[in-house]
Parts: sequence; C-alpha cells; structure tokens
Amino acid sequence: MANKEQIKTGIFGGAFNPPHNGHVNLAKEAIMQLNLRRLLIIPTFESPHKHTKLLPFEQRAEMCRMAFEPLNGSGNCECRVEISDIEREMGGKSYTINTIRELSKRFPGERFYLLIGGDMLFSFKEWFKYESILKESTVCAVSRENDSFADMVEFANQMGKVKVLPTSVVEISSTEIREKIARGEDISELVPQGVAEYIAQNDLFRRV
Repeated sequence: MANKEQIKTGIFGGAFNPPHNGHVNLAKEAIMQLNLRRLLIIPTFESPHKHTKLLPFEQRAEMCRMAFEPLNGSGNCECRVEISDIEREMGGKSYTINTIRELSKRFPGERFYLLIGGDMLFSFKEWFKYESILKESTVCAVSRENDSFADMVEFANQMGKVKVLPTSVVEISSTEIREKIARGEDISELVPQGVAEYIAQNDLFRRV
C-alpha cells in the first residue's frame, strides 16, 4: 500500500497587533507557492521579543479570524486556513521551537513550513534554539517590497534549510497602523474591512 501523502502545513505566527493587508497577502503567496493544504495562523500569547504592549489575546485572535478566514474557499484556494490558540493553551513565552514541537504532537506526520518576513531572516540566528527550528521545519522567508531578494538568497544558502519565496508583498507596519489610529488617520487601505470596523467599534489603539 502506498504511503499517505504528507500534508503540507504552514505556520504563520506573529503578534498581529493588528493584522493587516501585508500579513494577508503574505499568507496568500505562501499558500500558492508552497501548495499548502493547511495554514495555521498563530497569534503570539506572550512574545519573548516585542516590547510593545499587546492587545489581549482574544482581541488579536478575533481580528485574525476577520482577516484570514475569508481566504478559505476564495479563488482556487484548497488550503484550510485556521486560527490557532495553541500558544495561549501552552502559556508562558511563545518560543517558536516549543510551538513547532507541540504541533508535531497534534498533527503527526505533517510537514511544517515556518513563514517569516524577510526582515526576520537576517536575525534568525538570534532565535531561541534556531538550529532545532531548522531541523524540525522548513523555514520560508517571504521577500517584501524593501527586501533584497539576492541578499536573502545568499544568506539563506549560508544557513541551509531555508527557502526564500519571491513575492510582491507590500511593506506595511503594524506600528505605522497604530500610530495612524492614534492620530485619527484613515487605515482602510492598510487592513481588511472587518479589522478596520472592529478597531473602530472597540476604540482600539487610540494611544500608542
């Protein structure tokens, strides 16, 4: 009997404070280029890196649902996009290697692709147990508007098990969005409509 085809599962974690169109476009590109069958969107519970105060997990997870779940069934997308609260369930600081290992227990036999932004690639060796991450998943760095694709490929080749995905994802910053909201500026072109409405209804990010 032939072995069951291994499911390709993407892992896209982040603070998502808030999620924006750049995040959504990155997810679309990864689904298409990697032929993913599952994409797990994983809001950070407690970031070991960021110093910015995060909104409560529940609010960030709800905005992620509004931003990413519309990808299900859109176009020719056969990938199942799911919002995961695994890092809240695990508790404590959200180290990527711990999340990958827990996912491996929950989804045995699946092949994991860790999605990171191009800016994160050059500091990846500073991540907790980065060598174990490289062994236990395929790291996929997504180039963005201001990233040098050639520089990324050269750096990735030095590290080994890293793919660089060429994309036309536009650079958008969650920090920039929060600052615009605090100044009372329009963000409708930077975030999905549902996210913009949720932020307005709940009066979020009025102070940065």
